[in-house]
Amino acid sequence: MEEVASDSWEISPEHKAASPPAIFLEGALDKITAFSPWTSWEYEKPRVHGETILHSATVAYLLRDARLNGAWLYCGAHKGERGFGEERLLNTHRSKRMRLSRAHLVSNSPGSNFFGNFVLDDFPLALLPDPEETPIVLETKVYEHEAGYRQLLDLPRPQVVHLARADELVVYTDFAQNASKRSRYDTLRKRLRTALDTADEKRIGLVYLKRGATGESRLVANEPALEAHLEKRGFEIVEPARLSAEETSRRLLDARLIVSVEGSHLSHAIYSMAGDGAFLVLEPPDRFATPYKEFADCMDMRFAFLVGDPAEGGFSVDLDDLDRLLDRLA
Repeated sequence: MEEVASDSWEISPEHKAASPPAIFLEGALDKITAFSPWTSWEYEKPRVHGETILHSATVAYLLRDARLNGAWLYCGAHKGERGFGEERLLNTHRSKRMRLSRAHLVSNSPGSNFFGNFVLDDFPLALLPDPEETPIVLETKVYEHEAGYRQLLDLPRPQVVHLARADELVVYTDFAQNASKRSRYDTLRKRLRTALDTADEKRIGLVYLKRGATGESRLVANEPALEAHLEKRGFEIVEPARLSAEETSRRLLDARLIVSVEGSHLSHAIYSMAGDGAFLVLEPPDRFATPYKEFADCMDMRFAFLVGDPAEGGFSVDLDDLDRLLDRLA
């Protein structure tokens, strides 16, 4: 990108910050047998144990004579995936090639392919261009809750471009949890609260965010017993797959503690949970990852995890271990 850009400017500088250690039980790390395909122990270690993390800069790049086709961006020798779908050299959409004089690309490959990244990364990214500029996105996976969250967060969907040539295209590097990202998270959290008339609503406080059958299977073998146990402790079960974006947001609003299996569905909570809230993430032993630890650190929230035990078809949660962590978080 740097080699083909005509110009670039820094929106938020890189900075180092101490990452507080995650909260977990003794022996938990010994239960890990494998990591998510998107991470490694080298990446997770400083976040789990608490070390100084380098947060990269947010940078804008100006590309001239850029081409867009399906999920892909081309400019000179640069080729980058910024949307959803296979690469195609032919115009299989039979779309007329658009000509854009100047536009801002506010979609990325992770957010176009995974709901969690879409909410965590692409929504804040949409706040970077000046309101008078033209934002565009490439093809994105269909997300059931997208329209509802866009309405709650006052983020109209940009024009979807299938085939285009742009005289000037501004693209962003914006994956880091830096000061700019924190500011934009705060903006979106305020917008959600403005959109919901919640003055007289009761706050739940404690939530088990149920993954259900969404995404890749991460079955909790003893989930009925887990849910019954949490309900006795005052938790309410919230399953976004059965609710609209507004219903989900109302039920999660200002929750102090979110317990859930690791996965993209955790992003349902990031704009609605309490500012001083905490996560307790249930980790499959063969797919360990802590992407929401980065969000929690950015927002000064606490993050705990419990590594499950192998079970047929998935993993099980030791309820005594769960109680020990819940007591620590309380």
